[in-house]
Amino acid sequence: ARKNYIYARHYIEAHPMDESEGRLSSHDLEYVIENGANAWEFVPSQDNVGVTVRSCTNLEFSEGENSLVANLQFPNEQRVYYYEVRLDSVPEGTNVAVGVAMRGYPPLRMAGWADNSVAYHTIDGTAYYAHPLHACRKALGSAHTSDTVGVGWRPFSGKMFFAINGVIVCHIRTPWAHKRMYPVVSADGPCSLSVNVGARAFVLAHGNMRHWGLASTEGSRPPPPMYHNMDGTVLLA
Repeated sequence: ARKNYIYARHYIEAHPMDESEGRLSSHDLEYVIENGANAWEFVPSQDNVGVTVRSCTNLEFSEGENSLVANLQFPNEQRVYYYEVRLDSVPEGTNVAVGVAMRGYPPLRMAGWADNSVAYHTIDGTAYYAHPLHACRKALGSAHTSDTVGVGWRPFSGKMFFAINGVIVCHIRTPWAHKRMYPVVSADGPCSLSVNVGARAFVLAHGNMRHWGLASTEGSRPPPPMYHNMDGTVLLA
């Protein structure tokens, strides 16, 4: 445990996190408009040797502490954003962490156990704030295979909440109002997880009724051209 703690400290010193405020860049916003919720994906870094990502949001971990940060931040355009992680297969002894973090989070450190992150940990039902000894909420209930863990982020106030199987279990205040925060998912052993940022219905009913997804279910990408239709086509000799 101490080795991982020292690793995280050294990593952050060498790779400072992005602590800036702001919304999606114009380029990223255009990408989200075109692709909707499917714009978000999780891409392992070179350090995440034991992690496989399928279809952008289906995560498979093998061993050791690994964290994956989404490619895009919360848009910071509306009052609440929400995403869920379904625990498809989590063997006994594996800990999964789900929460928020700043860009540049150490890839080999559980979310919630290093600076600028908060995460709920399934193995002990505890929410951790930036340090393994800083348990900001305890006794939230552990989560197991087939359960769904949800994370709500309020960018204007820096507040957040966690939900288990569609029931909100706690609220947490952070100093990160308007900051560029990202969904983060971690595990320290073999497991299979499925992340939903709004591409399908949430288990939390409020998330559906109030449109808390990170973007619309489908984007507005224009359809491909009708190649069999030659109207208006000029053939060059």
